[in-house]
Amino acid sequence: MRYACEKHIIIIKTLVGLVFAGLGFDPAAFGATIYVGNQGSNSISVIDSVTRQVTDTIPLSTTNPHNLTLSADGRTLYVANVGSSNVLVFDIGSRKELAAIPAGTKTHGVTVSPDGKFLYTANVGSNTVSIIDLSTHQVVDTIAVGKKPMLIVFTPDGRQAYVSNGGSADVMVVDLVTRKVLTSIFAGKDVMGTAITPDGKEVWVTEGGENMVSVIDVATNKIAYDIPVGTEAHGLAMSPDGRLVAVTNRQGNTVSLVNVASHLVIDTIAVGRRPDILAFSPDGKELCVTSRDTGTVEVIDVPGRKVVASIPVGKDPHGITVAP
Repeated sequence: MRYACEKHIIIIKTLVGLVFAGLGFDPAAFGATIYVGNQGSNSISVIDSVTRQVTDTIPLSTTNPHNLTLSADGRTLYVANVGSSNVLVFDIGSRKELAAIPAGTKTHGVTVSPDGKFLYTANVGSNTVSIIDLSTHQVVDTIAVGKKPMLIVFTPDGRQAYVSNGGSADVMVVDLVTRKVLTSIFAGKDVMGTAITPDGKEVWVTEGGENMVSVIDVATNKIAYDIPVGTEAHGLAMSPDGRLVAVTNRQGNTVSLVNVASHLVIDTIAVGRRPDILAFSPDGKELCVTSRDTGTVEVIDVPGRKVVASIPVGKDPHGITVAP
């Protein structure tokens, strides 16, 4: 009887997979949820990655939600708000706000530390990074960095952070033990999008004023490669397997795909109007891009190199993250 039941379950799963495939959906993406911060409507759009439909629109008590990130367990969403200069802590399960934590002026970027204990915010209006203890929801330290800090990434061992400073055209390396700046790496005008390879050997950053992506060698903290991309390179995301980097070119209305191993652009895809921030699906087969002037999330089929869906969300969508 148990064998028969298991056999029936396998058959049902197979049929469901075939139905999704026939409809153009990837069964591997089943269950993934996309969260989008809408600056113009002060809300979060929740999207089902399979149906590509908005399942919920959540009004926020804060203003101008900018960048988003999830806790390691996927249960909590953290929203940086440039308008209200704080971080909203949002419970995914109950769809309720848990806290609004004051941070620095114009809180722009938000990243959870590798150990999951702290939240780091990049504050463009105060030229600082705030460190928030997630057990108390209190700011425990503030680090002075460069002008207009945008985003923060961590080395896999959690010992150092790299902060992109759009106003001072550099990337600063911060020791997370002493919480002091170790060095500053000149990159280029309007440094913004930031990612680190899974092995921790390279940090990739966009420079919108240079139409460029620069690659920092972590061992030497020097620029190893400059890669020309589209006009006003802005957002940057690395695929889960670390083989591909995607870059939004805001004035060019395109996304550049860059091979990480060769450091070469392998394709350029037309997408939306003023594409801003982007995120890969957990399996790396789809790329979700906020398109600010169309009020949509554009979904790119990565292997097919084309836009396969355009999902209406709120006004002026900006930050985006995908939960498995």
